Amino acid sequence: MAVNPIDPTTSFETTKEIKKKMNASDTQSIKNPNDKVELSSEAKNLHEAQIQSKLSEIRNKIESGFYNSDEVLNSVAGSIIKVIQKG
Repeated sequence: MAVNPIDPTTSFETTKEIKKKMNASDTQSIKNPNDKVELSSEAKNLHEAQIQSKLSEIRNKIESGFYNSDEVLNSVAGSIIKVIQKG
């Protein structure tokens, strides 16, 4: 199981900062304020089914003790060490 590290150079912005940028860019790039996106009920159902499937997979792994295996624990610990050594 691969564990991807958090990029320490990533800048985490607050919700306020993100909203401020979105509002500023929205006013500059709006061509038709009546444009909108709609998802079909089939697309919504498919998305929900995918979420439920993934959650079920995770629950099964938890119940089976998959995440308590030496392989997973060593992978997580190794990834944490790499991030700490970079910073």
